[in-house]
Amino acid sequence: MTELSRHDFLRLGGLALAAAGVPGNGAETRPAVRRTLIRGADVLTMDPQQGELKATDVLLDKGRIAEIGKGLSGAGATVVDASGMILMPGMVDGHRHTWQAILLGTLVRTSKRSGTYFEFINEKCGVAMRPEDVYLGNYLGGLLALNNGVTCLVDHAHVCHTAEKGDAAARGLKDSGIGGFFCYQVTFSPTYGPGQKIKASEASNEFHGGPDEAHFKNAVAVRDKYFSSSSDPLQFGVALSNPEFAPRTPESIRQEMSRAQMMGAKLITQHVYGTRVPGLAETYRVITDYQSAGLLCKGFHVSHAINLNEDEVKWLRDAGAGVCCTPVGEQGLSALVRAKQGGLPAGIGVDVTVQNDPNFFEVIRAAYASIGRTPEGRKVSQTMESADVLNYATLEGARAVGMEAQIGSITAGKRADLVLVKTGRLDFAAAGSLADRVVNFARPEDIDSVWVAGAQLKKNGQMVGVDWARLRAKMLEAQAYVVEKAGQIEFTS
Repeated sequence: MTELSRHDFLRLGGLALAAAGVPGNGAETRPAVRRTLIRGADVLTMDPQQGELKATDVLLDKGRIAEIGKGLSGAGATVVDASGMILMPGMVDGHRHTWQAILLGTLVRTSKRSGTYFEFINEKCGVAMRPEDVYLGNYLGGLLALNNGVTCLVDHAHVCHTAEKGDAAARGLKDSGIGGFFCYQVTFSPTYGPGQKIKASEASNEFHGGPDEAHFKNAVAVRDKYFSSSSDPLQFGVALSNPEFAPRTPESIRQEMSRAQMMGAKLITQHVYGTRVPGLAETYRVITDYQSAGLLCKGFHVSHAINLNEDEVKWLRDAGAGVCCTPVGEQGLSALVRAKQGGLPAGIGVDVTVQNDPNFFEVIRAAYASIGRTPEGRKVSQTMESADVLNYATLEGARAVGMEAQIGSITAGKRADLVLVKTGRLDFAAAGSLADRVVNFARPEDIDSVWVAGAQLKKNGQMVGVDWARLRAKMLEAQAYVVEKAGQIEFTS
């Protein structure tokens, strides 16, 4: 398959994106970090030592939460009148395939017109995308997350097929201004493209297969180019392959993890359901194998984790790892149940952006519903209060990705990742705790402001400097191109 050269991509892709009102350099477009006084908010701190604070001021300085209290001085600060509004920590999405944002609606669970998720989205559309499409997907996906109050995102980027696509994915997410982790998946170099045929089983094995040397090299280049600063809100991570969906050897699974640990990644994320690996013995389990090989580590983050057993939960906990549940699309016993029982930090995520609503308040509500789906889980859900549920999207979610010292609560000294929620809507309940009201009644349209590291990216209900109409037009143009090209890939039996 012919790929654009780096020069052509920067020239053609840059011109096209500029014409659509899409920036190409986050340093030029990111709002300034200002000294800000948020005045008179009802503060949902999610800090166990502080709880909920009524009519309280929060001072932001140099990207941090400098002071919390009543009657703080606003000298030299931009003052935001937050009377009657709820100030809460920015939310943490622990697992999202952000690049799929430009394909929104092309495949949904309630219709099979497009085919199956893995085949149509990952093995056809992803392969058909140009670097500029990947950039737009991650840029738009980051903005949609921010618009919905998510300030920390774990982007599992499994569209980094080439050096150009990996570079575009990292740049797009960084330009959106969101914090979290860009996790470069070090696998999948498709041998096919539009206008070509391949056996469906071969395409699946390529997508789910092990790494190659080119991906490690490309990931290091992205790391060095975009993630040299340890203080930036967005950090470099590595995404591993899904070893439970293609024939693998234990040696290749271990080698992939071992290489990732040598790359200086701030987070290593992987899909692990706790099911059988094709071709291996019934007794083989990925997490158990990592434990026996001494490869479980702090900063390892497992997505889905539905069928992990009690021992594996304990090993992950003891290693300083975390898990993420994506409750909108998962069935059976929620991983949140096992995690809570075993003391393992757990968060929640949107996962498949092509078919899941980016409304993160709905993900929170779905998380609670998923816990009570089984008799075992119902016993857990009956012990929970609203703050416990919201914790998955805030402090507990931050703990699961190793960021609890930086984000997840409104605590002096932490990074100023914040969301200001309006409460004036008639059906936004006035009764109950702040956590009760947010968990059960908040909607995206209630979000007045969003800050990431002290930079205000949403103000008065509008994303700062974002032309949604022009972005939507560019998205539809890219979507039409990708779907057409994807249709030119033929899978045979």
